[in-house]
Order: sequence, then structure tokens, then C-alpha cells
Amino acid sequence: MTDPLRLEGGIIDLLPNIYMARMDVAPEGLPAFMNWYEHKHAPDLISVGFHSAHGYQCRAGSPFILNVYEIDSSEIFYSEAYNTKRTPASDPERPAILAGVTNRSNTVYRQIHTLGVEMPDRPWSEGCRSGAVDAPVVTSVRFDLERGSSRDALVGWFRDVEFPETACRSGFLAARLLNRTERQHHANPWLSSWATLIEWEDQAAAESAGGEADTLERLAGSGLGANGAAFHLAVRVLSATTG
Repeated sequence: MTDPLRLEGGIIDLLPNIYMARMDVAPEGLPAFMNWYEHKHAPDLISVGFHSAHGYQCRAGSPFILNVYEIDSSEIFYSEAYNTKRTPASDPERPAILAGVTNRSNTVYRQIHTLGVEMPDRPWSEGCRSGAVDAPVVTSVRFDLERGSSRDALVGWFRDVEFPETACRSGFLAARLLNRTERQHHANPWLSSWATLIEWEDQAAAESAGGEADTLERLAGSGLGANGAAFHLAVRVLSATTG
């Protein structure tokens, strides 16, 4: 049965899940981290079935690192191939690199509603890449809903108000409303149940659309019962994809 919160017809179910990894990296360890990420970690993830690995660094909000991935499902974290790549035998640099990482979280979201995203005509597992995340700059808000708040009202507000208004801004590319999946990464904490991912042509466009205070004020003023909201504006520094 199709989730009533999702795009009519279930077409959006053909889009991959969005996996966000957030963390801080000690400044003195950042060059080594980025070298490891680009030349070892991201290629490893692609090799075990990730469709993409986009490394972003925050210009507003925290933590500093916001990495965005596209995956079929969180089941990939339970695969032998994925867990083998995490071992010291496969990745001897990993323990030392992660020793400099703090505020780490790993959250998988399904795409509930989108605007400006090309819909696939078949699953990504069959080689389609329509609707991919492909922006040099993103903004994201993560948040939870107060108990008793209406999920339908939340989706309706983003669909009918927030996303259409955002799309009128110069430099807008795409918007996605995300809801956390049931099964998550087995090793690290998860974060908020809801998130947005807005794609922009450049940093100036993202900044002109309203910064952290303005974005969080709109969400708070919606009366939807959002709480614990946090904002990111992040610039892509590397990308690895398949297909």
C-alpha cells in the first residue's frame, strides 16, 4: 500500500533514500580526513553499492561536515561487503582518521515530497539516475515533530507554501522533504525524524534565500509543531557517483 504522505501514484518511491552523515573534524586533521575520504572512503562506498557520495562543508550551521549519499535502503549497512570495508584490514587508516571526528551522526531518510526533481521511470537499482542530487550548494533543516502534531499538515505546508515560495528564489534547483526510515545505521547515532534538502546553483543564491534565522523562523511560525530544528548551508567539496 502506498504511503498517503507520498507523491500520488507512488512514483516518488523510485527515488533512492537520502543518507546524511554529519560530523565535526579537528582542523589539524581535516587535510588527512579529506584525502582519506576522497581516495579511500568514498570509492569504497561506491564499490559496495552506494549510488553517490557527496562531501559538503558547512558555511553556516554545524557540524562542519554534511555528507549526502543516495542509497537503495539502509539494508546496505548490514551487508557483508559494507562491513568488510569498515575493518582495519580493509581500511588501515580508518581508526586514526575517525579518532579526530566528533559530533557524528548517520541518518537515512526517504523522500516524501519533492519540487524540481526529475522523477525516474524505473528503480535506480536498474541503472536509472533521474532525480539525483547534483548541486554545488545545499541548505538543509532537520527537525522533529511534537507529539500529536499532524504529519499530513506538515507535508501540506511544504508542498503548498514553503517549497513553492523557495522555488521562486533566484538560483533554486530542487527541494526535497525527507522522513527518517525505520531501520537505521547500526553503528552511529541517528538524528531528527524530518529534514529538508534544498539545492542551489551557488552559495550566493542560497544565502539570498534567507539565512539560518529566517529559515528557522518560517518553520517555527508555521504552527506545525516542529521542534529541535537546526540549519545547514553547505558547499560541495567532492563528489563520487555511479552510472
